[in-house]
Amino acid sequence: MFTPFRIALEFVGRHATIAYGLSVLLGLSLPQLASALRPFIPISIFVFIVLSFARANLPGLKLVFARPARLVAGLTLSTILPPLAGWLVIAALPDLDPALRLGIALMAAAPPLMASPVFAAVIGLENSFALTILVIGMAIAPITSPAFASILAGAEVPISPLALAQRLAIFIGGGMLAGLIFRRVVGYARIVTWKNQLDGIGVLMFFLFAIAAMDGVIDATLRAPLWIFGMLGISILYQALGFAAGYITAWTFGFNDRFSLAISTGLRNMGMLMAPIFSLVPQTTFLYFALAQIPIYFAPILLSALKRWLEPAETTRE
Repeated sequence: MFTPFRIALEFVGRHATIAYGLSVLLGLSLPQLASALRPFIPISIFVFIVLSFARANLPGLKLVFARPARLVAGLTLSTILPPLAGWLVIAALPDLDPALRLGIALMAAAPPLMASPVFAAVIGLENSFALTILVIGMAIAPITSPAFASILAGAEVPISPLALAQRLAIFIGGGMLAGLIFRRVVGYARIVTWKNQLDGIGVLMFFLFAIAAMDGVIDATLRAPLWIFGMLGISILYQALGFAAGYITAWTFGFNDRFSLAISTGLRNMGMLMAPIFSLVPQTTFLYFALAQIPIYFAPILLSALKRWLEPAETTRE
């Protein structure tokens, strides 16, 4: 790898918590590139899938599978709680714009955020549980996500559940296979030594994704600021509700797995569902998708502070 570029990636990777937040601000500052990079959205998500599976800690996953009751409980909560949170938000907002309702439904039906294990590791958690929930959540997404999206959004979904399931299966399955092939060819030991560089690549992908996802946000904000800030507020409300639901319902888990589960239930990979259909959705849905990324980019900073606040109290109770 070209040395200056490698050094830059290592530096960014070591400061990933701050870099994620800065990347979305830089993305918003480059609206002239947004439209050109919009096709990059599915590519960046595919890269995230590849990296997630290439970097999977298999011994850690085996330890999680050694506690099947907790794994089943965590997977059930991470699958059911987000759609319930989405239903509560939709129910609390009568006369909701159908395109906005579709956006909320896609977020609620999505699997956990691809970066949730990364965020867990960045703030000092052991992330095997978060990674296991992510891996299984993505594996079952072609079955669960179209069904939940159809239930929550109704006729507003611009593609049949079966067609969406097929596209998701190809998209996710291809990423999983590519990640495992990369792992096999390169070797896991070498991948571990590339931790900071790969973290840096993740931040770079987030940065390019942010530019592409912010397409139209600045113009829409200038035209209708209250409407845009209202959608941003709804996305923050949904994510906070999902996090709280996960943390409260997993009260029997140890702090590490409890907090990891809360990250997985609060931060959802709406882009995973958008990637196969982003050219079909209404502009309002795309704007909601873009705005929903903003709190995600600042999540490592917020989660780190929240962990410092909650962990001492949890330790005292234990």
